[in-house]
Parts: sequence; structure tokens; C-alpha cells
Amino acid sequence: MISEEEVLKLANLARLEIEPSFMPVVTGHVNSILEYVQQLDKVDTSAVTPMSHVHGATNVLREDAVLTPGTNPEPLPLGEPAVLQQEMLPSEALLQNVPDHSGRFIRVPLIVE
Repeated sequence: MISEEEVLKLANLARLEIEPSFMPVVTGHVNSILEYVQQLDKVDTSAVTPMSHVHGATNVLREDAVLTPGTNPEPLPLGEPAVLQQEMLPSEALLQNVPDHSGRFIRVPLIVE
């Protein structure tokens, strides 16, 4: 059983205000939750395999790959790509269209609000 003082301490940590007249109700609810959790502790789960997700999804992302300019990327493994594949432009050709760059990087103005 958890006392009203402990509930008040938890409420303070959670930055909650509980009216003194409502404290017995909150304490009763917290104790009923703790009793339910204690019932769950009695369940034998030794034969249950631990899971990280309940839905069974796996990572469907492809590995990162460094592409060289002028080559076509590998098709995505999840079907046809939504955009038609085109050859990549060399970075020098792309940098001709930007107003300011430093090496292979595009310079942008600093925006701080």
C-alpha cells in the first residue's frame, strides 16, 4: 500500500496539484493500480519470448550506399521506384547553379530568430 504522503511526493515530482479533499480518492486509485501490477507479477512468463515490438514489423529500409556521379543507383528492393531513375549530375554541374558555395558545400545565410 502506498500512503498519501507518497502520493503527494509523486504528484510533486510530476508537477501535479492535488486538492487535499481529493487525496484519498487518488491514493485509492494508485493503490488499485499497484495491486493490479502485483497480480501481473504472479503470471508465469518463463516460456514467453521477449519482444521489442508487439506488431512484428522489421526494418524495411535499405542500406546506405555511396554513389559516384554519373552512375545509376540500384533499384529499391520494395518494388518499382516512384520516380524514374536518371543519371546523377556531377557535383560541379550542380554547384554552378547555387549563388554561394565552399568546395562541395552550399552556403546558406544564417537565420536565427
